[in-house]
Amino acid sequence: MKKCKKARKMAVILASVLVMDSYMGTVSPYINAYAYTERSATVNATTLNVRSGPGTTYSIVTKLASGASVTVIDEKNASDGALWYQIRFAGSGGQTVTGYVSKSYLKFPAAYTNDADFESQLTAEGFPESYKIRLRELHAQYPKWVFRAQKTNLDWSTAVKEESQVGKTLVHTNSMSSWKSTADGAYNWDTSTWVGYDGSSWVTASEDIVKYYMDPRNFLDETNVFQFLAHTYDSSRHTMEGLQTMVKGTFLSGQSAGGGTSSGSTDSQTGGASNTGPGASAGPGAAISPSTGASESSDSGNVSLEAPQASITPNNPQILMEYGPGASLTGPSSSDTTGTATGSSSYVNMIMNAATQSGVNPYVLAAMIIQEQGSSGTGKSISGTESGYEGYYNFFNIEAYQSGSMTAVQRGLWWASQSGNYERPWNSPEKSILGGALYYGNNYVKVGQDTFYLKKYNVQGSNLYKHQYMTNVQGAASEGAVYAKAYNSDMKQTALEFKIPVYNSMPDNACSQPTGDGSPNNKLSGLSVEGFVMTPTFSRDTLEYNLIVDPSVSNVTVNASALSSASSVKGTGSIALQNGNNDIKIAVTAQNGNVREYVLHVVRQNNGPTYSSSVGTGTSTGSSGSTSSGPGSSGGPGVTKPSAGDDAGTPGGSNVTIAPDGSAGMSVQTSTGVMQQGPGTTIQVTEVLPGTTQAAGNPSAQSSSHANGDINGDGKVNSLDALKLQRYILGLETLSANGQKAADLNGDGKVNSQDILLLQKKILGL
Repeated sequence: MKKCKKARKMAVILASVLVMDSYMGTVSPYINAYAYTERSATVNATTLNVRSGPGTTYSIVTKLASGASVTVIDEKNASDGALWYQIRFAGSGGQTVTGYVSKSYLKFPAAYTNDADFESQLTAEGFPESYKIRLRELHAQYPKWVFRAQKTNLDWSTAVKEESQVGKTLVHTNSMSSWKSTADGAYNWDTSTWVGYDGSSWVTASEDIVKYYMDPRNFLDETNVFQFLAHTYDSSRHTMEGLQTMVKGTFLSGQSAGGGTSSGSTDSQTGGASNTGPGASAGPGAAISPSTGASESSDSGNVSLEAPQASITPNNPQILMEYGPGASLTGPSSSDTTGTATGSSSYVNMIMNAATQSGVNPYVLAAMIIQEQGSSGTGKSISGTESGYEGYYNFFNIEAYQSGSMTAVQRGLWWASQSGNYERPWNSPEKSILGGALYYGNNYVKVGQDTFYLKKYNVQGSNLYKHQYMTNVQGAASEGAVYAKAYNSDMKQTALEFKIPVYNSMPDNACSQPTGDGSPNNKLSGLSVEGFVMTPTFSRDTLEYNLIVDPSVSNVTVNASALSSASSVKGTGSIALQNGNNDIKIAVTAQNGNVREYVLHVVRQNNGPTYSSSVGTGTSTGSSGSTSSGPGSSGGPGVTKPSAGDDAGTPGGSNVTIAPDGSAGMSVQTSTGVMQQGPGTTIQVTEVLPGTTQAAGNPSAQSSSHANGDINGDGKVNSLDALKLQRYILGLETLSANGQKAADLNGDGKVNSQDILLLQKKILGL
């Protein structure tokens, strides 16, 4: 008996264990999911690949720029044993993106212990809370650093829009599509290509990427914060030793060989630098555009890209360019434009001499030269061998922009070869460095553009958003990263002072870096309803259309075609109709995932049109800016439009005007035309000469200024009134009592499709 009891107890215990194990099998995954403590981190690489799994064999999800904020949510080992972090961050449009990055390229903030004095200083400066988070992290690392809030008193959205104007801020054409603008003049919808500025390599930056690089909160880390450090020379802080440390491994650490490159100089980047932009190459620290083939970190042997560095001439001459060296200034005094060369062949000596005479920090001058000419000094502007300009140098690429048949390099060297101020002609490397330093100090540092940020985004002074040294959206961040290399660990422990812009009405959180790619083209090339005529006539930029059909019409066939073969269209085909109002939505999804929606408002109403095989059998097309040919008209098959120059019923075309005596007439501009009013009904339109009138309806009819079809009360009867009436019948718009009275053209006390027909006849002078 005792053995049985023991056996029963064991069975109960065993069963309990099994039950618990089954529950734990369900629960344990959730326990594991929350076991990892999430940590905030920043990208510590110029460009970092984010992969779909832990290891380089996985596909690239997107790329992140230096300083980008991420959250580490897990860690896993790759097949080779290397540790990878799983990260989460905000992508384009604010959506959450996850992926994996190598452990080596993330940096975690130092722990911050509350410092009452520092907190008081931040508050006194007026930094918003969203700035304080990153500034506290910097303070924990470098407690002597001082942060000043530069209150621009500019509205954030306004500043971003100004800097996003077509041609003002550029990205390399190889950038991912979300970095490139689709604004008018920046993108060709017909060919799905971007318009090049200063050649084909640079295109207009999108507003989203401008937001990211203009938002100072994205760059408050120990490297990128240097774009906010002042450029004024301080002999007690800016030393020969510091400059030598900064330029170590670049061509500036050697001697001038009479040309722009030094003999025997080394390059820390395995690939060196290439002249990827007009007249410019990039050195270490320049942020490479996404989609240019970066490895896990582009700090490791990748060539970076740099943008045009001066005012440029776009392929679209109608757009005014207002930035870059050469922008209108009050003008420097003659004493500020000359200096004395030392005759030294050492680049470090040349730069220190230029700093002393120009008042510009030598570390800034070195960073600018490296950014412009590459760490190996392979830029064509300093080769001294450019055809037609042998023996001339332009180390800062001043006035280097494409002009007519001249390339940016040739234009810059032509300017350098001219006699004039700033030590020109620049027929030696030292004269170019000294003259360029005087130019930059006089025209930028001394007028308040005394940080790399302000050099790119001029948000101070009276010349807002103009007189900007470069067009590259990444320029300030990339030059700041080069600048940071001048400061070793001991120098970073000194009381460096940073001037950080603050705008009004900024978003609560830092603007995220856009990560989407693929064609953005999500427009239709054609849209029609088989057997019926839409109003207005199709235009790819018009998103809403109206159609009235008879109640006997139970379904319609919608045809649509996409402008780009890379996009997809949904919502077409045979669509069943309900009684009353129907909204048919046609969605066009671009390759990058962006969706554009066209809406067709269809109303089943008594005495409405029925199917006509003579119209709408194909996909009616219209280009950007096309307008309606008038209510009831279409450019589709079976419709004969007025001859060229006629515009019956189109806003701005032929109008029925209300004369002082109350009579109505049509003022006409061209010759006779024929227009189809409805399925199977053709109306002959006889037009008269400008300045004459033709009776509309009963010539003896009297009306007030807000009757007989003048629905909007503007004293005219035209297609604007017809459109307003159609929208009212579709339930898309309301009419005042006077408007309803004017719309009841047949006087039956109702406003319906019969009134539309009468109004259209009135507009046509019938």
